[in-house]
Amino acid sequence: MIDCTWIEGDRAFCIAFGSATAACCLALAIPLLWWILPRRRTWFFTSQIDPRQHIQFGYGVFCISMAFTNALCRFIPHAHLAGVHPAFFFTTVGLVITLGPRMLHVASRGRHRKMGSETLAFGDAAR
Repeated sequence: MIDCTWIEGDRAFCIAFGSATAACCLALAIPLLWWILPRRRTWFFTSQIDPRQHIQFGYGVFCISMAFTNALCRFIPHAHLAGVHPAFFFTTVGLVITLGPRMLHVASRGRHRKMGSETLAFGDAAR
């Protein structure tokens, strides 16, 4: 079993840790949802995998919910809940590790390939 006692700390640690993990999740959520807007249409996944961007929308909403869960769980004092803070932390780390590199790739590639008002990150035309 993994020792996660380091994740529990005083009030200042909880606020700083909650803010940092919430910021990580928001850094993923905002571009995912921004790229769904009609004038900003960019596929995080290819248009063949997610033609209507439903998966992208789902990940964006999940990242926002994790951001507020991380922040509010740390900001609101409560009794010790065994396993809750480590579960939130590992979920956040999983999101950042799996979506972060792709996010950087799509964002940097989208800056270089613009046609009109649509970003064609994969060479796909906006639908």
